Amino acid sequence: MRIAHTFAVVLAGGRGERFWPLSTGSQPKAFLRLVGSESLLQATAQRVRSLVPWARILVVANRAHADLVREQLPDLPGANLLLEPVGRDTAAAIGFASLHLERLDGEAVMAVLPADHYVPDGEAFAPVLERALGLVELRPSWVVTLGIPPTRPEIGYGYLEVGDPLADFPGAFHVRRFLEKPTLETAKSLLREGRYYWNSGVFLWRNTTIQGLLSRWMPVEWDGLCRIREAWGDDVVLAKEFSAFRGLSIDYGVLEQMKGTLGMIRADFGWDDLGSWDALARVLPAEEHGNVVVGEARCLDTSGSVIISTGQRVAAVGVSNVIVVATQDGVLVCSKGRSEELKRLVQEMR
Repeated sequence: MRIAHTFAVVLAGGRGERFWPLSTGSQPKAFLRLVGSESLLQATAQRVRSLVPWARILVVANRAHADLVREQLPDLPGANLLLEPVGRDTAAAIGFASLHLERLDGEAVMAVLPADHYVPDGEAFAPVLERALGLVELRPSWVVTLGIPPTRPEIGYGYLEVGDPLADFPGAFHVRRFLEKPTLETAKSLLREGRYYWNSGVFLWRNTTIQGLLSRWMPVEWDGLCRIREAWGDDVVLAKEFSAFRGLSIDYGVLEQMKGTLGMIRADFGWDDLGSWDALARVLPAEEHGNVVVGEARCLDTSGSVIISTGQRVAAVGVSNVIVVATQDGVLVCSKGRSEELKRLVQEMR
């Protein structure tokens, strides 16, 4: 195994707009304690601690949230906090992290983890990640991802279509293509077909591999990253180049272009993207009428709803299948099942 050269890169630069009004510009979703006593960022870092020490955990976050990261991860070495001057999605964040890794270890293997996912059993996560590292070792030029077996026709996730299993690596498959968030009817069809998995957003590759892919498929951004490399530590150059990058995910910018060297490990641990308020109904306990209630809220003749309050009194009477979130920054009221649409509304308000 290449564990000795493995680094975990935790991406904590997202805005979490679908969790407004609790997730805000000053404290995005990754820093919230939505499930349990730890923030999502803290839980993500702890999941990989059984495989890599703090010295090999990197966090990429927005410059505005530096103090939040330091407060929540006090054991993270200062040099391992990489601060983006502006958010430009995961391709730019991963490229930025790759520049730091090449300075630390010429044989580095990068495991990319979103900071805002929910995995209830961290002990089940580590062996799957270790198997994925084994596949990277077996096929050094490959990109390896973790695929989650779908349990429902989910329209808020991306999907992976798998091809033939790998004969020399049980539980691994070729990935034929990526599918972005489907319609409900398409999602039902994918579930029936049985060869589609949810895209977990967890990726593994050698650092030199992802740099080569960025150079090939995102040459303009790679040229900018090379200028950042040449002026490493110069915040003016960093801000100039980052501002010019397109806001592209690594999926769109690179992985969807690849053929033949993309593999997937089946991941059978519990997992949720926690993409919107609807997700809390799946991961938090409900009372006898199916309501998830957090904070100072009372329900009468109300069922199947998510009611969240952080200081304001909330009363729900005679409603069903709604989401109500009340904080000092605002009040959200929406039909359950439509919180995925909140991002568009929040962007308009911003």
